[in-house]
Amino acid sequence: MKRNILIAILFLFSITLIIASCEQSGCSKSLVSSYNSNESKRMTGNCMNCHSPNGGAGAGCFRVGGTAFDSIPGDSAFSGAVVKLYTQPLGHGELVVSLPVDRSGNFYTTSPVSFGNGLYPAIVSKTGTRYMPNAAVTGSCNSCHGAINATIWAD
Repeated sequence: MKRNILIAILFLFSITLIIASCEQSGCSKSLVSSYNSNESKRMTGNCMNCHSPNGGAGAGCFRVGGTAFDSIPGDSAFSGAVVKLYTQPLGHGELVVSLPVDRSGNFYTTSPVSFGNGLYPAIVSKTGTRYMPNAAVTGSCNSCHGAINATIWAD
């Protein structure tokens, strides 16, 4: 009987620690980019380096995040566009998520996004739509774009 009580107490203590660590790292914060927001920072590199449970001081744990630019090589942030993720190439299939690009050129969400076998990104601006030809299997857009591939851009 005492052993069962001790096990129950240890279990509750463990759950409390897990919840507290998520709250301390900012993972419990719900965030989604918006057109007129200027709260995000335009940083170089992978957003998930700071916006993850093991990341730095970034608020929230992003499930999708990146930065859009007005051209290649990515000198100026591009705001006012929308990044969309579809289940099929070229904007076909189901639209899974639509993320506005904020004033800093950033788009992000902390909401869960199921990538399954991959989602097909598109960036939509006033002048048209650009499609990524390959499926993305992660929402860490800047881990490739701006690192080993061209920046995400719209014109």
